Amino acid sequence: MVFRSIERRIVAVFVGLLALVTSLTLLLVIESNDRVVSGESERRLGAGVRTFDYLVAYSQSQMETAASVLARDFSFREAIATQDRATVLSVLRNHGSRIGAGFMMVVSLDGMVMADTLAPGGKPRPAPFDGLLRAAQATGQSAGFDEMDGRLYQIAIVPIMAPGQIAWVAMGFNVDDSWARSFSAMSGLGIAVLAESDGRTVVPAGSLSAELRDALGERSALPPPDIPILMSLNGQRHHVMARPMSERATAVLLLSLDQAEAVFRDLHRSLAVIALGGAVLFILGSLRLARHIARPVNTLAEAARRIEAGDYHEPVPDSGADEIGQLAASFDRMRQGIAAREQKILRLAYEDGLTGLPNRTWLLDRLGRTGPTPPCAVLILDLDRFGLINDALGHAVGDRLLRLVGDRLVATVAPGIGVCRLWGDEFAVVRDGTDTEAAIALSVTIHAALQEPILLDGQRIDVGGSLGIGFWPQDAADSNTLLQRTELAVREAKRQFRGYALASEIGAGPPHEQLSLIGEMRDALLRQEFEVFYQPKLDLASGRVTGAEALLRWRHPSRGLIPPAQFIPFAEQTGFIREITPWLLDQVVARTAAWRAQGLNLVVSANLSTLDLLHSGLAPLVKRLLASSGLPPGQLCLEITESALMDDPDLALATLNQLAESGVRLSIDDYGAGHASLAYLKSLPVHELKIDQAFIFSLMESGKDAEIVRSTIALGHALGLKVVAEGAETDAELGWLKRAGCDVAQGYGIARPMPGAEVTGWMADQDSAVAR
Repeated sequence: MVFRSIERRIVAVFVGLLALVTSLTLLLVIESNDRVVSGESERRLGAGVRTFDYLVAYSQSQMETAASVLARDFSFREAIATQDRATVLSVLRNHGSRIGAGFMMVVSLDGMVMADTLAPGGKPRPAPFDGLLRAAQATGQSAGFDEMDGRLYQIAIVPIMAPGQIAWVAMGFNVDDSWARSFSAMSGLGIAVLAESDGRTVVPAGSLSAELRDALGERSALPPPDIPILMSLNGQRHHVMARPMSERATAVLLLSLDQAEAVFRDLHRSLAVIALGGAVLFILGSLRLARHIARPVNTLAEAARRIEAGDYHEPVPDSGADEIGQLAASFDRMRQGIAAREQKILRLAYEDGLTGLPNRTWLLDRLGRTGPTPPCAVLILDLDRFGLINDALGHAVGDRLLRLVGDRLVATVAPGIGVCRLWGDEFAVVRDGTDTEAAIALSVTIHAALQEPILLDGQRIDVGGSLGIGFWPQDAADSNTLLQRTELAVREAKRQFRGYALASEIGAGPPHEQLSLIGEMRDALLRQEFEVFYQPKLDLASGRVTGAEALLRWRHPSRGLIPPAQFIPFAEQTGFIREITPWLLDQVVARTAAWRAQGLNLVVSANLSTLDLLHSGLAPLVKRLLASSGLPPGQLCLEITESALMDDPDLALATLNQLAESGVRLSIDDYGAGHASLAYLKSLPVHELKIDQAFIFSLMESGKDAEIVRSTIALGHALGLKVVAEGAETDAELGWLKRAGCDVAQGYGIARPMPGAEVTGWMADQDSAVAR
């Protein structure tokens, strides 16, 4: 049974303990009584046996005395001496009648019966109790038990002297039920005489009931003599001892254990009644105690359920000064603490701790994360140059500046327009309605307000900012996607040096599909859906493959293999490229080191984005990967585009110098497609110049492109750089590039990009072809 309340459990425990203690007590009492009954029974049996032995010996002594009196009678001796048979029989009958003997008998010295009350007219015959007669001959007289004519007698034999012995006189008493009852009455034991007759056991005499006599008679073997044993007869237990009476007769003395235990049965019943009454009183008391304990506990449980449901207002009732009352008081203090923490958590959950403005969680709920919301415009503001201000003036000043910017935004917008801080130096403004002109006007107002310098500790700080404008719900199907698209608009505004940009104008193709790709990129990295392919690079002078470029691919579970052009731009715009690049570099370094261990020494290139170059942790990351893999730095080449260099030339140059100092090779990728000046390129610590594939595609058809490629090769060599041509697809293009002095070529004319596991096999095939 499952106890579902504390009251039942308390009662169950107490009643269980009571039942256990009472049961153990009763068992101990019963066991003790059994030991007492058994011991007392054995004692009484021993005493009864001794009494029986004494009575037998006493009766035999009396019989010998009675026989001796007859043997000394003068007239009796004279009749025997004169062989007066009639007188002898008369004396025997008279004397036997007086003492109640079963038979009287005179036996000659040679053992022949001379006179017998059982067969007065019988002829002389040998005495039927020869064993007792021999004992008498040996000792002068004897007494004991023996059978005659199928009946058991207690017999005494004494000599007849005149003056010498002239004969023996024997008398016997029937051993029957009367004999057994008289001995049983005096010994206190039940008596049964067992004898063997025609191979079976009979009970010729006894004081027992007919059922017990039959049960004894049915036993296949007699009990062992003179040893007390426990015997079950008719379902009743008896202590039994056997006393041999003659060669074929045994007296079995019994004492009933059940009768002895009857004395204790009343005691057992009294104890059971007392235990039952005590159990009833105990249960009633336990119920009262359990209810007294459970009532305040139930009150506490109800209070806990209210707290679980979020109701912290109703206090916990006072339950007194005992332990339960102290627990209730502590519980109420806990309720108050939880209520205070809940309020604080709610405040922290929806309030920015730095500025006191609502936070990103508030904005997501406002945009319908917790339910439908009216259409609205969301303006995201990202401050300009905040990182420089933080670095120059310190984070404490930066935090104060963010608070002042928040105050200025609240003062700038009209009442009813929400202002919140998203994170870092990003703020958001929420305006009801989706009027594009009104939203643009609000963004212009905010942008103008931020053009005014902020006075901080006597310093005038120019802040400025860029805004992205998104509309709910037409620009996105959910709040997170709307914020992602609006943040992309912010970056577009920064890139174009505009005050604002609309989320609806960002990106080509289906925006919903593009944005869903952005949301899936993080999961793709965790699920290892990204793969690295390698495209071999051919050394044109030797005709051998000396390097390869690592190219990222995305094997989408439902869209198949996605080329990098469809997701890398969005990874760069959202900043997720900073998570992809470390994974890519780790894969490239590990693969290149594995090839080196197999004897394949290739210089492998990997592409870096603008955000990678502006990340201060890039160079330390590359150093750690090289050190852990044991790969020489010269076998890793990092490719950067001209446009990546132009976003922040000074920071990009500092990062390149750190990489060059570590021994890594550097390459300018897609040269000719950007706007970097020749003077700037000359200052870069690069080792390689990679001609954009757009010039290689039309190399054989356009003389202008051919001249550009030729002059670029010459320029690269003049600067001491190795020149790589990307996009070579035909043998004619490869031949032209070799004649023009190009160092390395890459493209489908050499090999398509392939998984890393296939590169070694492809290289082996190429070596075999060269050897032939």
